Amino acid sequence: MYIHKLAGSWFRHPFWRGSFLLTEPQDLSAIRECGVGEVWVDLAKSQVDPESPESPESPESPESPESPEPRELSEEQSLPSSPLSKKSDGATSMESEMCYARKLCLAAKSQVMDMFQEARLGKAVDPSTTLPLVGEIAASVLRQPHALISVARIKTHDDYTYLHSVAVCALMLSLARHLDLDEEQTRLAGIGGLMHDLGKAAMPLEVLNKPGKLTDAEFAIMKRHPVEGAKMLRAGGAEPGVVDIALHHHEKIDGTGYPDRLAGDAISLLARMGAICDVYDAVTSERAYKKPWDPSAAMRQMAKWEGHFDKRIFHAFVKAVGIYPVGSLVRLSSQRLAVVVEPGMESLLTPKVRVFFSLRSREPIPMQTIDLAATSCKDSITGPEDPTLWNFKNLDDLWME
Repeated sequence: MYIHKLAGSWFRHPFWRGSFLLTEPQDLSAIRECGVGEVWVDLAKSQVDPESPESPESPESPESPESPEPRELSEEQSLPSSPLSKKSDGATSMESEMCYARKLCLAAKSQVMDMFQEARLGKAVDPSTTLPLVGEIAASVLRQPHALISVARIKTHDDYTYLHSVAVCALMLSLARHLDLDEEQTRLAGIGGLMHDLGKAAMPLEVLNKPGKLTDAEFAIMKRHPVEGAKMLRAGGAEPGVVDIALHHHEKIDGTGYPDRLAGDAISLLARMGAICDVYDAVTSERAYKKPWDPSAAMRQMAKWEGHFDKRIFHAFVKAVGIYPVGSLVRLSSQRLAVVVEPGMESLLTPKVRVFFSLRSREPIPMQTIDLAATSCKDSITGPEDPTLWNFKNLDDLWME
């Protein structure tokens, strides 16, 4: 029979695709054992007459307007909750999720490195192998949306390609949540985010790992990575949505991007999401040839780039990450400097901050965490502060403690 949809969380079942032709008895057993509460079966695409289980197999039926709607089969059990539902009883504190996110980043980096190594050796990369990792990332985003995104932003030059993939995956999943995408689109967003730069495995290492800004000739070589990545993903059996993210995450709304110079609605929703997530993590990460931008400064600059991004999706991205993302340096009305440690739950303007420096005395002060949304709090953010104007060392340690 043809499975049209498995209800519930996509990372709770062992199948790469959300819809597929089920032919093996062990696959049916796997569906029963994984806790899926409902299965939709498309009779038009099934190879067996549902009224005659013992009838011989017939050729797959072509789709037609008269095809019956998929039939819903229910079991007497509750459905597992969506991995990215906006309300979750499984929410955890920022501190505990930060601790978990550090461990997850280490494990994820290792897995992504292995994936790139397989690609460099010319082996087909099976996208289904990423599902457990994407599921872990999705679960972390559900419990505490900002922890993993923030931790993955802290990377060295050597780590960049691998942890960038992890960060973009987390950003895509968080953005999908704020865009209210369905399970299928969310799954594709997560997998596509993790594999969007796979084509860099085909780039010369001396160009990919160059400790400096690329020349025009080297950049022309690097611009081939979306096409190379799409080829690799197709060879591995990736779904079109995943391939599209890899191929078109460098396109721009005004048509000046690459490789196909697509414009406007010709760029898919998933690719438009990928463009924003890719750029944000890139500019807020330290590179051999540039210092990272402060997260809030990155938001302001990206908002000014007319013609680069889809405005509706960018506004959703701001809500997902925050006007003052974790790690942003801010000035308070109390004449103190602080770093954002957790975005506000009710308002983007009232995050939790960690105060550490007095502007009056120009000296460090005992650290204190303040919830600017608390009714008893009289302090407020007067604006962002440029970290490059201060000689603070290890500023990231303040919010990661």
